[in-house]
Amino acid sequence: MDRTLGEFALGRVLAYLRWCGLVLTPEAVRSALQVVESALSQGETDLLRRVMDDLPRRFALPVVQAPPPLPPVRRGSIGYG
Repeated sequence: MDRTLGEFALGRVLAYLRWCGLVLTPEAVRSALQVVESALSQGETDLLRRVMDDLPRRFALPVVQAPPPLPPVRRGSIGYG
């Protein structure tokens, strides 16, 4: 049986919240369901984008600290010339 777009979006939201370290309490699941319901009321076009854009407004998500892309550049000599 194929999942509907709403079921797929809810699964994505719950997985994302879990990966962010949030505990999925019944209140958190209800809030996630409300996010999906609100986005579905606007139509199925771009549903996942609207749902993911709405999550930071509804949940206190941790700030992601990305490591620097490269090590710092330091001047030095390897003995040429």
